[in-house]
Amino acid sequence: MTTATQSLDWNTVRDATRRYNVNRTGTHDLRPYWRVMAYRKYAGQPECIVRARGFENVLAECRIHRYQGERIVGSRAGFSADTLPEGLDADGFKAIVDEHNQRGHRNFWSGWDHTLADYPTLLKQGISGIRNQAETSWKQHSDPARRQFLESVIITLDAFSLFVRRHADACRTAGRDSLAGMLDHIASQPPRTFHEALQLVWLTQIVFVSEGRYANALGRVDQYLLPFYHRDMVANRITRDDALDLLQHVWAHIEELGEVTNICIGGLTPDNRDATNELSYLALEATQTVLSPHTNLSARFHDGTPETFHRACFECIRTGVGFPSVFNDHVLIQGLEEIGTPPDVARDYCMVGCIETMLAGRQQAWSDSRFNTPLLLLKAMQRMRQEPVRSYDRLMDLFREEVQIAMKEHTDNFNQYIDQFPADRFPDPFLSALTRDCIERGLDINAGGAQFKRMHGICIMGLATLADSLAAVRKLVFEESRLPYDDLMAALDADFEGHEATHQLLLNRAPKYGNADPYVDDIAAWLVMFTSEECLKHTISGGGRFVSAMGSNVSNIPAGKEIGATPDGRHAHTPLSDAASPHFGRDTNGPTAFLQSVARPDYHKVLTGSVVNMKFEPDHFQGEEGARRFAAVTHALVRDRIQELQFNFTGNELLHHAKQHPEEYPNLVVRVSGFSAYFTRLGAEVQDDIIRRRAHV
Repeated sequence: MTTATQSLDWNTVRDATRRYNVNRTGTHDLRPYWRVMAYRKYAGQPECIVRARGFENVLAECRIHRYQGERIVGSRAGFSADTLPEGLDADGFKAIVDEHNQRGHRNFWSGWDHTLADYPTLLKQGISGIRNQAETSWKQHSDPARRQFLESVIITLDAFSLFVRRHADACRTAGRDSLAGMLDHIASQPPRTFHEALQLVWLTQIVFVSEGRYANALGRVDQYLLPFYHRDMVANRITRDDALDLLQHVWAHIEELGEVTNICIGGLTPDNRDATNELSYLALEATQTVLSPHTNLSARFHDGTPETFHRACFECIRTGVGFPSVFNDHVLIQGLEEIGTPPDVARDYCMVGCIETMLAGRQQAWSDSRFNTPLLLLKAMQRMRQEPVRSYDRLMDLFREEVQIAMKEHTDNFNQYIDQFPADRFPDPFLSALTRDCIERGLDINAGGAQFKRMHGICIMGLATLADSLAAVRKLVFEESRLPYDDLMAALDADFEGHEATHQLLLNRAPKYGNADPYVDDIAAWLVMFTSEECLKHTISGGGRFVSAMGSNVSNIPAGKEIGATPDGRHAHTPLSDAASPHFGRDTNGPTAFLQSVARPDYHKVLTGSVVNMKFEPDHFQGEEGARRFAAVTHALVRDRIQELQFNFTGNELLHHAKQHPEEYPNLVVRVSGFSAYFTRLGAEVQDDIIRRRAHV
C-alpha cells in the first residue's frame, strides 16, 4: 500500500522538522503562561488538582501544528509562538514566567525527565480504559488525599483525550478524514491498528514535551507494537513497506524534538525467548534511512540473537549515524535480578536517555550525576606524600577512603536535594496515570505509587585515566623503583614542565588500558567492581537505589578541567578518558586487544549502563568482508559478556575537513558518547574529543 508519494512524505517532514529545530530560537514558549492562568483560576484547591488544571490548560490552548504530508501527527511547535498573547507585553510576560517559576517544578534530578509511559497498558486499554480504572480506584479508596490524587489523574486523562480530538479536528479541516477518524477513535478507545497504536504513542510523547520533560524514550517498540502489526498483516490492512513508512514518519518527527529519544529493539522476552522480530528490522531500516541523530536506537543482544540481526545492526551502523549502540542482556539482567527485580521484569528492561537502564512504565523517572574519581586519586596521593612509609597498598587504602567519603557526601547531598521536592507539593499526575500500580494504590509516582522504586546513576568518571595512573604508580614507583614518589609528585605539580623525562616514562613505560595487558586490565576490573559496590551501599531518600554508571557524555572535558596532571601522563586541565573507553589513542594493539580489555571488567553491577566507544575507518568495512569483520565484534560482545559497545564509522580525514568547512557538512552525524549529534554543531572541544579517538582498521 506504500506509494512513492508516501515515501517522499516522511522525507519532507524530516526536512521541515530540521528547519524548525534550527530556526525555533526567538519564539515565545507559552506553556508557563497557560499554566499560570489555570493556577490562578484554581488557587486554593489541592496542589495535585491545581497542577492537573495547568496541564489541562496547556493542551487546550496550544496551537495544533501540522506538517504537509505527515501520516503521524503531533508537534512541539504549537507550544510556542512568534508573538505574545494579546494585551501582554514583554515585561508582563516575564512577570508571569517568574510567577510560574516561583511555584517550582520538578527537574531531571528530582524525577522528571528521562522517562516513558507504560505503553503496553496504554495500547491495550486506551485512554478511556485507564480513566475507568482511575474511577474504580477512586470509589475503592476513602482517604481524601488518595481521592484527590485520583481526581487529578482523571483530569489529565480527559485533557489528553481532548488533545487527541483537537488533532482530529485539525485533520478534518485539512481534508484528512481518514486520519481524523483514527484520531477520534484513539481519543477514547484502544487502538485497533498498527497506525493507530503508533499515533497514540507519538501523541503521548508530545504530551510529555508539553510538560517540559526532556530525553524521553519510546521503549521496546518492537514488542508492544508487534501484536498490532501481526493483526494488520493477517487482515491485509498493512504491508511491510507501509509499516516502515509509518515508522519513518515517527523518526522524522523525533528530529523536531532535537533531543535524545531512546528506542530499544531485540533482546529477550519476559518469558526468556528471543524477542527479535520483523519490527526490530523495520526499526533499523527506518533509522538508516531517516538518519536523524536523535533516534537513539539501542539493540539488545544475547546468546540466541539471530545472525541476521547482527548483520542488520551493522548495515545501520556503517551509515555513520552511530546507531544502534549494542547491549548485552546477560550482563544487565543478572544485575537487575541481584537487586531484587523479578526475572520476567528484568528481561523487559529498556533504556532512557543515552544508555540508562529503565524498567519501562514501572518506576520513577531516571536521574544521574557525575563523580570525578581521578580527583580522589590525586587527593589520596597528596595524603600519602605526608607519610614516612609509602607503598602501593597504602595508596589503595587511602584511595578507597577518599572514594567512600566522597560517595557518602555525594549521596547525602543528592538526598537532601530531592527531599526539597515532596510529592504533595510537586505531584506528577499524568506520568502517574501511565505508570503501573499508581492508580491501584491511589498514590503519586513519587509517593510510593510506582511498582518499583527509582534508580539514580552515579557516573564514575575517567576509568582509563584511573587504571593507567594506578598501573604507572604501581609499576614504575613501587615495583621497579624507576621513579621516586617525590619526583613523581613534583612532576605532577609542575604539569611536567621541566620533567619531560618523567613525562615520557609515564607515557611509554607503563601499561595502558585497551591493549589486552592483564596488568592494567585487572586494575580497571577492580575499579569497576569497587565503585559499583560502593554505590550500591547507599539508598535514595524515600526508597530506591544508587547505582553506578560508566558513562560521562561529554563531562569528561569539564571534569578534566577541575584537576591537575595525573600519573598516566595526562596534562593538567585536559579531558579525562571517555566513559569506559581506553584513553584517547593509547589503544595501540588493534580492535581485538581493545575488546579483550573492555571485556575484563565485570559490569553486571553497573546498572545504569556503560559507554565504550569504538571508532573504525569505514574503508576497511566495505561489502561482505566488512560485514564479516564487524560480526566478530558483536559476537565478542555477547560471548565475552561486554555490557555495551557503540561505534563511529566516520574517518578522521572527513572529520578534520568538516571541522574546517562546516558549511559543507550540515547533516554529518557522529556518535559522541551515549548519543549522536550533528558534528558541525558540536563545540570545538567535543569535536576534538571525537577526533582524538583511535580509528581501528
